[in-house]
Amino acid sequence: MRIGILGGTFDPPHLGHLIAAVQMKERLRFDEVWLMPVASHAFGKKLTSPSHRLSMTKLLECTGLIASDFEIKLGGISSTFHTMRALKKDFPKHSFTFCIGSDLISDFQKWDNWKELISENPLAIYPRGYESSDIIKHAETVMGKGLMSQITVIQGEDVVVTNISSTIIRKRIQEGYLVDHLVHPDVLKYITQFKLYR
Repeated sequence: MRIGILGGTFDPPHLGHLIAAVQMKERLRFDEVWLMPVASHAFGKKLTSPSHRLSMTKLLECTGLIASDFEIKLGGISSTFHTMRALKKDFPKHSFTFCIGSDLISDFQKWDNWKELISENPLAIYPRGYESSDIIKHAETVMGKGLMSQITVIQGEDVVVTNISSTIIRKRIQEGYLVDHLVHPDVLKYITQFKLYR
């Protein structure tokens, strides 16, 4: 199968994740997209427990979108480079593409073994919020023209773009604002039940 890997903190998962994952599945003709919460953040950010984040991510599952605990089970500080190698070792019959939002391009050179990561794996970039213009040019500047053959940018006037982020949602909850329009109803129920982000 052709699998898209959409990693992230998923703290919490939100409709932006769903919008991006569905469109990447459709545009790149993936059989599945695996939503993969990190075990711990590579840059040291404090996260909600992996069990809560995975449970919420499972609430986004629908046809072809699968919540995966693969990186959580790997443990330690999450590294996309090592995760992709481990995936290919454990699932040799699948082909994998890792997927990022355009907002991550600027800091991509801080990623562990970033050049080898792109050299060894196809990369799909989807537009995020205010970063939706000139994505290809931005990627060429940061990653180099020599790696662009490995990179596919999702673009077009009919691509739905959003700047919804977990950071915005956590802040709104802490400040007492509604997030009903930003997260799946079942995720909102989970957040309320376990009193997260307060």
